[in-house]
Amino acid sequence: MSLKIIAEIAQGYEGNMTQSKLLIKAAAFSGADLVKFQLVYADELASPDYKYYNLFKNLEMSKGKWSKLKTYSDEMNLELCFDIFGVKSLKVVESININTIKIHATDLTNLNLLKAIKKSKISNIILGVGGGYFSEIKKAVSILQNKKLILMLGFQGYPTKINDNQVERLSFIRKQISNLHSNFSLGFADHPGKEKMNDAISILSIGLGAKVIERHLTLGKVMKLEDSESALNPDEFMNFAQIIRASYRALIGLKNTDNFGMSKSEKEYRKNIKRHVVSLRKLKKGTKIKPEDVTLKRTGSLSFIENLDQVYNKKVLRDISSNQAINQDQIKN
Repeated sequence: MSLKIIAEIAQGYEGNMTQSKLLIKAAAFSGADLVKFQLVYADELASPDYKYYNLFKNLEMSKGKWSKLKTYSDEMNLELCFDIFGVKSLKVVESININTIKIHATDLTNLNLLKAIKKSKISNIILGVGGGYFSEIKKAVSILQNKKLILMLGFQGYPTKINDNQVERLSFIRKQISNLHSNFSLGFADHPGKEKMNDAISILSIGLGAKVIERHLTLGKVMKLEDSESALNPDEFMNFAQIIRASYRALIGLKNTDNFGMSKSEKEYRKNIKRHVVSLRKLKKGTKIKPEDVTLKRTGSLSFIENLDQVYNKKVLRDISSNQAINQDQIKN
Protein backbone atom coordinates (compact mmCIF):
# COMPACT_ATOMS: atom_id res chain seq x y z
CA MET A 1 0.00 0.00 0.00
CA SER A 2 1.34 3.44 -0.96
CA LEU A 3 1.14 6.42 1.37
CA LYS A 4 -2.27 8.07 1.69
CA ILE A 5 -3.05 11.44 3.27
CA ILE A 6 -6.52 12.14 4.62
CA ALA A 7 -7.83 15.66 5.02
CA GLU A 8 -10.04 15.30 8.09
CA ILE A 9 -12.99 17.67 8.05
CA ALA A 10 -14.78 15.93 10.93
CA GLN A 11 -17.60 18.30 11.97
CA GLY A 12 -15.98 21.36 10.41
CA TYR A 13 -18.57 21.50 7.63
CA GLU A 14 -21.16 22.51 10.25
CA GLY A 15 -24.06 21.04 8.27
CA ASN A 16 -23.54 23.59 5.51
CA MET A 17 -23.47 22.43 1.90
CA THR A 18 -21.51 25.40 0.55
CA GLN A 19 -18.96 25.11 3.33
CA SER A 20 -18.66 21.38 2.63
CA LYS A 21 -17.84 21.99 -1.03
CA LEU A 22 -15.26 24.62 -0.15
CA LEU A 23 -13.59 22.18 2.21
CA ILE A 24 -13.52 19.46 -0.44
CA LYS A 25 -12.01 21.88 -2.93
CA ALA A 26 -9.41 22.97 -0.36
CA ALA A 27 -8.54 19.33 0.37
CA ALA A 28 -8.08 18.57 -3.31
CA PHE A 29 -5.80 21.54 -3.94
CA SER A 30 -3.87 20.97 -0.70
CA GLY A 31 -2.56 17.57 -1.78
CA ALA A 32 -4.84 15.15 0.09
CA ASP A 33 -5.77 11.73 -1.31
CA LEU A 34 -8.98 11.42 0.68
CA VAL A 35 -11.30 13.86 2.40
CA LYS A 36 -13.27 12.63 5.42
CA PHE A 37 -16.43 13.96 7.04
CA GLN A 38 -18.33 12.77 10.08
CA LEU A 39 -21.74 11.71 8.80
CA VAL A 40 -23.79 12.46 11.87
CA TYR A 41 -27.36 11.69 12.83
CA ALA A 42 -27.77 12.96 16.36
CA ASP A 43 -29.92 10.07 17.56
CA GLU A 44 -27.30 7.53 16.45
CA LEU A 45 -24.61 9.21 18.48
CA ALA A 46 -26.23 10.63 21.61
CA SER A 47 -29.36 10.93 23.68
CA PRO A 48 -31.20 14.30 23.80
CA ASP A 49 -29.79 15.08 27.24
CA TYR A 50 -26.17 14.97 25.97
CA LYS A 51 -24.58 18.42 26.01
CA TYR A 52 -23.68 18.37 22.30
CA TYR A 53 -26.91 16.80 21.05
CA ASN A 54 -28.11 20.01 19.43
CA LEU A 55 -24.73 20.50 17.75
CA PHE A 56 -25.01 17.00 16.31
CA LYS A 57 -28.53 17.78 15.15
CA ASN A 58 -27.28 20.83 13.26
CA LEU A 59 -24.76 18.68 11.40
CA GLU A 60 -27.41 16.50 9.80
CA MET A 61 -27.72 16.63 6.02
CA SER A 62 -29.85 14.62 3.63
CA LYS A 63 -28.65 11.64 1.63
CA GLY A 64 -29.18 13.72 -1.50
CA LYS A 65 -26.72 16.35 -0.32
CA TRP A 66 -24.12 13.74 0.60
CA SER A 67 -24.58 12.19 -2.84
CA LYS A 68 -23.93 15.56 -4.48
CA LEU A 69 -20.78 15.95 -2.39
CA LYS A 70 -19.65 12.49 -3.53
CA THR A 71 -20.07 13.60 -7.15
CA TYR A 72 -18.20 16.83 -6.44
CA SER A 73 -15.33 14.92 -4.78
CA ASP A 74 -15.08 12.63 -7.80
CA GLU A 75 -14.82 15.71 -10.02
CA MET A 76 -11.96 16.90 -7.80
CA ASN A 77 -10.23 13.48 -8.16
CA LEU A 78 -10.54 13.07 -4.42
CA GLU A 79 -11.93 10.08 -2.56
CA LEU A 80 -14.72 10.96 -0.15
CA CYS A 81 -14.98 8.88 3.01
CA PHE A 82 -16.86 9.11 6.28
CA ASP A 83 -16.90 8.40 9.97
CA ILE A 84 -20.22 6.64 10.49
CA PHE A 85 -21.91 6.14 13.84
CA GLY A 86 -24.78 3.74 13.23
CA VAL A 87 -26.72 1.60 10.79
CA LYS A 88 -28.56 4.58 9.32
CA SER A 89 -25.37 6.39 8.38
CA LEU A 90 -23.88 3.08 7.19
CA LYS A 91 -26.80 2.60 4.78
CA VAL A 92 -26.42 6.14 3.48
CA VAL A 93 -22.75 5.68 2.60
CA GLU A 94 -23.50 2.32 0.98
CA SER A 95 -26.22 3.87 -1.14
CA ILE A 96 -23.91 6.59 -2.51
CA ASN A 97 -21.11 4.09 -3.30
CA ILE A 98 -18.54 5.09 -0.72
CA ASN A 99 -15.54 2.73 -0.70
CA THR A 100 -13.94 3.67 2.63
CA ILE A 101 -15.42 4.36 6.05
CA LYS A 102 -13.93 4.94 9.45
CA ILE A 103 -15.15 3.39 12.65
CA HIS A 104 -14.53 6.07 15.24
CA ALA A 105 -12.88 4.92 18.45
CA THR A 106 -16.16 5.69 20.20
CA ASP A 107 -17.56 2.59 18.45
CA LEU A 108 -14.65 0.24 19.04
CA THR A 109 -16.87 -1.82 21.35
CA ASN A 110 -20.14 -1.22 19.47
CA LEU A 111 -20.56 -4.86 18.51
CA ASN A 112 -23.90 -4.43 16.72
CA LEU A 113 -22.45 -1.74 14.46
CA LEU A 114 -19.28 -3.74 13.86
CA LYS A 115 -21.33 -6.75 12.79
CA ALA A 116 -23.45 -4.60 10.49
CA ILE A 117 -20.30 -3.22 8.88
CA LYS A 118 -19.00 -6.77 8.49
CA LYS A 119 -22.10 -7.61 6.42
CA SER A 120 -21.92 -4.40 4.37
CA LYS A 121 -20.53 -4.12 0.86
CA ILE A 122 -17.91 -1.58 1.96
CA SER A 123 -14.51 -3.25 1.80
CA ASN A 124 -12.09 -0.64 3.22
CA ILE A 125 -12.42 0.03 6.92
CA ILE A 126 -10.38 2.47 8.98
CA LEU A 127 -10.59 1.34 12.59
CA GLY A 128 -9.83 4.11 15.07
CA VAL A 129 -7.89 2.62 17.97
CA GLY A 130 -6.89 5.77 19.88
CA GLY A 131 -8.23 5.46 23.41
CA GLY A 132 -8.91 1.76 22.87
CA TYR A 133 -7.65 -1.10 25.03
CA PHE A 134 -5.82 -3.86 23.18
CA SER A 135 -8.47 -6.41 24.16
CA GLU A 136 -11.08 -4.16 22.51
CA ILE A 137 -8.98 -3.77 19.38
CA LYS A 138 -8.52 -7.53 19.07
CA LYS A 139 -12.25 -8.12 19.42
CA ALA A 140 -13.09 -5.58 16.71
CA VAL A 141 -10.42 -6.98 14.38
CA SER A 142 -11.76 -10.51 14.86
CA ILE A 143 -15.23 -9.36 13.78
CA LEU A 144 -13.90 -7.54 10.70
CA GLN A 145 -11.87 -10.44 9.31
CA ASN A 146 -13.43 -10.08 5.86
CA LYS A 147 -12.43 -6.42 5.49
CA LYS A 148 -9.30 -4.60 4.44
CA LEU A 149 -8.36 -2.76 7.62
CA ILE A 150 -6.37 0.31 8.50
CA LEU A 151 -5.73 0.46 12.24
CA MET A 152 -5.44 4.15 13.00
CA LEU A 153 -3.74 5.35 16.16
CA GLY A 154 -4.20 8.88 17.48
CA PHE A 155 -6.74 10.85 19.47
CA GLN A 156 -8.03 14.40 19.67
CA GLY A 157 -6.78 16.06 22.85
CA TYR A 158 -7.85 19.56 21.68
CA PRO A 159 -4.94 19.49 20.87
CA THR A 160 -2.95 16.35 21.72
CA LYS A 161 0.26 16.98 23.63
CA ILE A 162 3.40 15.49 22.10
CA ASN A 163 4.10 13.26 25.10
CA ASP A 164 0.60 11.77 24.96
CA ASN A 165 0.91 10.21 21.50
CA GLN A 166 2.82 7.02 22.39
CA VAL A 167 3.50 6.40 18.72
CA GLU A 168 5.62 3.32 19.48
CA ARG A 169 2.27 1.58 19.96
CA LEU A 170 2.19 1.24 16.16
CA SER A 171 5.03 -1.30 16.26
CA PHE A 172 3.29 -3.26 18.98
CA ILE A 173 -0.02 -3.29 17.13
CA ARG A 174 1.62 -4.37 13.86
CA LYS A 175 3.34 -7.30 15.53
CA GLN A 176 0.33 -8.48 17.51
CA ILE A 177 -2.38 -8.00 14.90
CA SER A 178 -0.35 -9.78 12.19
CA ASN A 179 -1.27 -12.98 14.02
CA LEU A 180 -4.98 -12.12 13.90
CA HIS A 181 -5.61 -10.52 10.50
CA SER A 182 -3.98 -11.02 7.10
CA ASN A 183 -4.98 -7.77 5.38
CA PHE A 184 -4.30 -4.65 7.43
CA SER A 185 -2.20 -1.50 7.38
CA LEU A 186 -1.37 1.11 10.00
CA GLY A 187 -2.40 4.73 10.14
CA PHE A 188 -1.93 7.74 12.37
CA ALA A 189 -4.39 10.55 13.07
CA ASP A 190 -2.32 13.57 14.07
CA HIS A 191 -3.81 16.27 16.32
CA PRO A 192 -0.88 18.50 17.29
CA GLY A 193 -0.93 21.86 18.97
CA LYS A 194 1.32 24.84 18.39
CA GLU A 195 4.56 23.21 19.50
CA LYS A 196 7.59 23.59 17.29
CA MET A 197 8.25 20.67 14.94
CA ASN A 198 4.61 19.65 15.14
CA ASP A 199 4.94 17.63 11.91
CA ALA A 200 7.51 15.40 13.58
CA ILE A 201 4.96 13.00 15.09
CA SER A 202 3.45 12.15 11.70
CA ILE A 203 6.93 11.70 10.24
CA LEU A 204 7.86 9.41 13.13
CA SER A 205 4.70 7.36 12.63
CA ILE A 206 5.68 6.74 9.00
CA GLY A 207 8.99 5.35 10.20
CA LEU A 208 7.05 3.02 12.49
CA GLY A 209 4.95 1.68 9.64
CA ALA A 210 2.00 4.05 9.18
CA LYS A 211 0.78 4.16 5.58
CA VAL A 212 -2.17 6.50 6.16
CA ILE A 213 -1.80 9.94 7.77
CA GLU A 214 -4.84 11.93 8.85
CA ARG A 215 -4.74 15.64 9.65
CA HIS A 216 -7.54 18.12 10.24
CA LEU A 217 -8.23 20.75 7.59
CA THR A 218 -10.14 23.99 8.07
CA LEU A 219 -10.92 26.91 5.79
CA GLY A 220 -9.24 29.34 8.16
CA LYS A 221 -8.30 28.99 11.81
CA VAL A 222 -9.36 32.56 12.40
CA MET A 223 -12.94 31.46 11.59
CA LYS A 224 -12.94 29.03 14.55
CA LEU A 225 -15.06 26.45 12.75
CA GLU A 226 -15.92 23.17 14.47
CA ASP A 227 -12.92 20.83 14.98
CA SER A 228 -10.42 23.55 14.10
CA GLU A 229 -8.35 23.27 17.30
CA SER A 230 -5.63 21.17 15.65
CA ALA A 231 -6.54 21.90 12.02
CA LEU A 232 -4.41 23.39 9.28
CA ASN A 233 -5.31 26.15 6.86
CA PRO A 234 -5.22 24.99 3.20
CA ASP A 235 -1.76 26.44 2.53
CA GLU A 236 -0.44 24.85 5.73
CA PHE A 237 -2.01 21.52 4.79
CA MET A 238 -0.31 21.67 1.39
CA ASN A 239 3.05 22.20 3.07
CA PHE A 240 2.31 19.37 5.51
CA ALA A 241 1.41 16.99 2.66
CA GLN A 242 4.66 17.83 0.85
CA ILE A 243 6.70 17.17 4.00
CA ILE A 244 4.95 13.86 4.66
CA ARG A 245 5.39 12.62 1.09
CA ALA A 246 9.06 13.61 1.10
CA SER A 247 9.55 11.76 4.39
CA TYR A 248 7.88 8.69 2.94
CA ARG A 249 10.07 8.79 -0.17
CA ALA A 250 13.14 8.93 2.10
CA LEU A 251 11.92 5.83 3.93
CA ILE A 252 10.98 3.40 1.18
CA GLY A 253 12.87 1.52 -1.54
CA LEU A 254 14.44 -1.36 0.37
CA LYS A 255 14.92 -4.57 -1.66
CA ASN A 256 15.99 -7.98 -0.48
CA THR A 257 19.26 -7.90 -2.40
CA ASP A 258 22.90 -7.58 -1.38
CA ASN A 259 22.93 -3.85 -2.17
CA PHE A 260 19.45 -3.24 -0.61
CA GLY A 261 18.27 -1.81 -3.95
CA MET A 262 20.39 1.32 -3.43
CA SER A 263 19.85 4.23 -5.79
CA LYS A 264 22.06 5.17 -8.71
CA SER A 265 23.46 8.12 -6.74
CA GLU A 266 24.33 5.89 -3.77
CA LYS A 267 26.07 3.45 -6.11
CA GLU A 268 28.06 6.37 -7.47
CA TYR A 269 28.86 7.44 -3.90
CA ARG A 270 30.08 3.91 -3.15
CA LYS A 271 32.24 3.95 -6.27
CA ASN A 272 33.80 7.28 -5.30
CA ILE A 273 34.63 6.37 -1.68
CA LYS A 274 35.53 2.69 -2.14
CA ARG A 275 39.14 1.71 -1.47
CA HIS A 276 41.05 -0.51 -3.92
CA VAL A 277 43.57 -3.26 -3.31
CA VAL A 278 47.05 -1.72 -3.50
CA SER A 279 50.51 -3.31 -3.22
CA LEU A 280 52.54 -2.33 -0.15
CA ARG A 281 55.82 -3.37 -1.75
CA LYS A 282 57.13 -4.49 -5.13
CA LEU A 283 55.64 -7.87 -5.97
CA LYS A 284 57.72 -10.05 -8.28
CA LYS A 285 56.36 -12.24 -11.04
CA GLY A 286 55.64 -15.79 -9.85
CA THR A 287 55.25 -14.96 -6.14
CA LYS A 288 52.03 -15.47 -4.21
CA ILE A 289 50.42 -12.52 -2.54
CA LYS A 290 50.35 -12.60 1.26
CA PRO A 291 48.11 -10.47 3.53
CA GLU A 292 51.10 -8.34 4.52
CA ASP A 293 51.79 -7.51 0.85
CA VAL A 294 48.64 -5.50 0.26
CA THR A 295 46.34 -2.89 1.75
CA LEU A 296 43.28 -0.82 0.75
CA LYS A 297 43.57 2.74 -0.54
CA ARG A 298 41.58 5.09 -2.71
CA THR A 299 43.21 5.33 -6.14
CA GLY A 300 42.69 6.91 -9.53
CA SER A 301 42.74 3.54 -11.26
CA LEU A 302 39.87 2.56 -13.54
CA SER A 303 40.76 -1.13 -13.23
CA PHE A 304 40.91 -2.40 -9.66
CA ILE A 305 39.91 -5.03 -7.11
CA GLU A 306 37.83 -3.98 -4.09
CA ASN A 307 38.23 -6.90 -1.68
CA LEU A 308 41.48 -8.09 -0.14
CA ASP A 309 40.42 -11.73 -0.01
CA GLN A 310 40.24 -11.72 -3.81
CA VAL A 311 44.05 -11.42 -4.05
CA TYR A 312 45.29 -13.48 -1.11
CA ASN A 313 47.41 -16.49 -2.28
CA LYS A 314 47.01 -15.47 -5.93
CA LYS A 315 50.08 -15.77 -8.20
CA VAL A 316 51.57 -12.57 -9.64
CA LEU A 317 51.71 -12.79 -13.47
CA ARG A 318 54.12 -9.87 -13.92
CA ASP A 319 55.99 -7.52 -11.64
CA ILE A 320 53.78 -5.10 -9.72
CA SER A 321 55.28 -1.86 -8.45
CA SER A 322 54.89 -0.70 -4.86
CA ASN A 323 51.78 1.38 -4.11
CA GLN A 324 50.00 0.26 -7.31
CA ALA A 325 46.35 -0.74 -7.69
CA ILE A 326 46.13 -4.43 -8.52
CA ASN A 327 43.75 -5.63 -11.21
CA GLN A 328 42.56 -9.06 -12.29
CA ASP A 329 44.89 -9.18 -15.32
CA GLN A 330 47.92 -9.14 -13.02
CA ILE A 331 47.03 -12.23 -10.97
CA LYS A 332 45.70 -15.78 -11.30
CA ASN A 333 44.83 -18.67 -8.98
